[in-house]
Formats: sequence, structure tokens, C-alpha cells
Amino acid sequence: NSILGVLLTWTIVMTSCDAYCYVSPLRVSLGSQPEGCKDLQGVLRSLKTQWKNNACEICDCSYDGITCCSLVMTPIGYDENNCNAVFDPETCTHIAVQKENPLKPCEVPIYIG
Repeated sequence: NSILGVLLTWTIVMTSCDAYCYVSPLRVSLGSQPEGCKDLQGVLRSLKTQWKNNACEICDCSYDGITCCSLVMTPIGYDENNCNAVFDPETCTHIAVQKENPLKPCEVPIYIG
């Protein structure tokens, strides 16, 4: 179990390293304590919380502001002549499928985020 935990942690860290991230600074009124962070949709998020938004990003609210990192994984190195990359919003991944038979997946050697 500990080896599996280490491998899972390493996979998450490596995926996070490839992902793009951005920070939106916390907006605070002078002399007041922050209540939380307002996300791009205007929803007030509590401090020290994390959520997945509609753009396939994982975001967290801290005293620094909102940090969001992309979860989207894109295939590279697949046969682009015979396959298309199709976006799956549930998994935040592009999957490569055959052009002639879109129900059949193509072999993908690597995904980048």
C-alpha cells in the first residue's frame, strides 16, 4: 500500500508540474478581514477550500488569492493522419480516436497537461 501511495503521489506531482497555473490576488477592503475569494463566476469561496471549475481547472482559495491549475491532458505522438483528438469534459482529457471509426481509440504514447 505504501508503494502504491508513493506512486500515486508522484503521478499527481508530475501531472501538476506539467499543468499551467495562474493566480488571481485576493481583493480585500482596507481594514477588513477577507471572507473568502470570488471566483470568475462571482461565487464567494471560503478560505482554504478547493474546487473544480467549468474550465477543467482545480482551484483553491487562500490568503494569497485564487490559484487555478489546468487539469486538461492532451495526447501527443499519436497517428494524426488516421486519428483525431476529441475532448472529453468529464475527464478533462483529449482522447485520440480513429477517424474512420470514432468508437475505436488510437494508441497514445504520452499525454501532456
